[in-house]
Amino acid sequence: MAYIQEKDIKSLYTTSKSEARIWREDFPAYERLADNGLMEGLDPNLPEVNDGSLAAALFKLPKRIVSSKLTGVAKALDRDEAWVGELANIVWQKEIVPYANTQAPFHRKWKDAVRKAGIYGSVPLITIFVDKDGRRHSDFIVGQPQDVTLEPGKISDYDSDIQFWDIYYSKLQLENFIEEAKKEQETAKKDTDTKSTNKYDIPALEAILAAGLEEERSSEDTPSQQNTKNVRPVGFKFCIAVQRGVNAPFYMYYSSTNKVVKSWANPDPTGDSMIHFLYCYQDFINPYGIGIVKLAGGTQNVLDYMRQADVLATQLGLQPPLDINGDSDSVDLESLVYANRALWFTGNAKVTPVNISNATYQGLPERMAMYKTSLNQLIPTGDTSISAGAGDPNYSKTPAGVKFQAASLSIDDEDFKDNLYITYEAVAKSMINTHFANMEGKDLIKISEDEKERLVKAGMEFPLSPNGKTSNELEIVWDTVRAKFEFEIDPEKDKNKDDAERLDGLKSIAELIATDPMIEQDLAMANKKLNKGELYAEMIALTTDNDKIITDVSTQDQESQLDPITGQLIPSQSIGQPSAQNPMQPMSPQDGQSQIDPLTEQKMRQSDEKHQMDMQLKAQKLQQQPQQQSTPQPSEQEIQANVEGVMAQYGVDENTALAALAAENQGYPMEDIIKELQKRSMAGVR
Repeated sequence: MAYIQEKDIKSLYTTSKSEARIWREDFPAYERLADNGLMEGLDPNLPEVNDGSLAAALFKLPKRIVSSKLTGVAKALDRDEAWVGELANIVWQKEIVPYANTQAPFHRKWKDAVRKAGIYGSVPLITIFVDKDGRRHSDFIVGQPQDVTLEPGKISDYDSDIQFWDIYYSKLQLENFIEEAKKEQETAKKDTDTKSTNKYDIPALEAILAAGLEEERSSEDTPSQQNTKNVRPVGFKFCIAVQRGVNAPFYMYYSSTNKVVKSWANPDPTGDSMIHFLYCYQDFINPYGIGIVKLAGGTQNVLDYMRQADVLATQLGLQPPLDINGDSDSVDLESLVYANRALWFTGNAKVTPVNISNATYQGLPERMAMYKTSLNQLIPTGDTSISAGAGDPNYSKTPAGVKFQAASLSIDDEDFKDNLYITYEAVAKSMINTHFANMEGKDLIKISEDEKERLVKAGMEFPLSPNGKTSNELEIVWDTVRAKFEFEIDPEKDKNKDDAERLDGLKSIAELIATDPMIEQDLAMANKKLNKGELYAEMIALTTDNDKIITDVSTQDQESQLDPITGQLIPSQSIGQPSAQNPMQPMSPQDGQSQIDPLTEQKMRQSDEKHQMDMQLKAQKLQQQPQQQSTPQPSEQEIQANVEGVMAQYGVDENTALAALAAENQGYPMEDIIKELQKRSMAGVR
């Protein structure tokens, strides 16, 4: 694959920067609106006040979009051992995310990224590898949109094979950078096993530092808040040229001299770029995306003006202009104030407040409501008015109408969440791959019992201690765990609303079961079966993430059988396993097994009696069921005759005969049924 050469960097960067500034020419206006700033050239007679709806919506947006449980799963692409992927997940959760706090905590940075994407249309997220406080790990930062430019002519970050990142170093940072470069070169000379692809031009760096040519960030590339406060960053400006591809060359050059001072290979073994854009909206024309502010900014400007006019009208109504007619020299102008028990000294002149109310002022509230409605349709907040006459008259205030508005808001949020998930996966993948590729030597991390169990199940072997136990400290030898990883987010963990609706539905079913004791019998008449275990397990799963409340039954616990007579689960150790030839004939107990204890026998006898009563009830219901064409139902006389026949032939009572006939109806031989019932009856007598 062909890559850009050092000599071509400056020319391509200049073209990229010029094109980016064309797309970003409205950024100062976007920033003013996001900051709820006043419009330039505001009439000095108008009060300095804004509506601020758009600015507030941008701060609320991340609260809905960024879940507190942004999680996912890493998988190794080029390793067959499943434990490598499990190890990557543990390292991600315990060693990367908690310490990825350059600029701000990990979760806070994602909220900042969502808000900035809503302002500018997109925001660059840059993967870095840091050595801080004695800990080396991957991290990411939220770049200033003006500092990152894409390859000229491309329509997105995925489409761009080359990206440019402007970075400013203070004098102290540059001194530390030179010192670290010297140490790295010295280490590489002493230790030939040290892997380093970094190449520095230390004399050039020292010359830059000695010249002291610090420069101020251009006003075109500085956020308006910094421009207006005159706090633009000052430092030594460098540019990093990032290229896509495995081992693709990265260059860092000094903008004033166009001198490359550092070159290195792509730290991501998958060849992915270290810069990923989070987009708000994309039209695949503007490579930097379209934000909410671009869509709603014009309407917000009108609404701000209307708010200013409304405040001015209120002021004029409270303190109207005064018409002074006559000898104005005799008027004490300082006495003409609106205050309690104020005394006006008008002399020989006539002073009259001027009422300037007209149809324009009277229609102001209606027009403000109209523009407010228009703004609500452009930004993802919806119509939040309460009363039936407020807000957009086209929006119904009925429960169905409110639900429809909520669904519309959900569509906007879900679309933004899709963009967030795509970018989160790309950034997490880049961070994990960069971390595993650049860590060196060995590290010892503590893991929990659950994490150890996951690794063991995935195939990792833990050494045993002298007492025969495994340690909860895991030694990672980084050269043995190198791999290329992918990362897939789990969006289902963020669908709290869907989970709540499902839980409400399941609760309704549980309430129906509790209030209707005949529901199982009614379902049985329709050849249906109610699985309460599945119902309760699903309810618990939706209520909590604790996977220890409901656990799978082990193979040993599954060694039980469903008794055909009682319908109960009977442990195989107690009554033996049924033979394949005769499902009703229990096997003899295994050697060494204990006999059934009296308490168990009593419970089994009570269960038998209860089941016989249930079978009698079912037999009575069978008499009441409408006859089907395929299988005619026996009459009451026939049932009674069959019961008496079984009683006479086998010498059993009526309940036993009814239970035997019900079991025979399920396909079991009558002789085996009678033997089993008699055996249980004898056990109960003993």
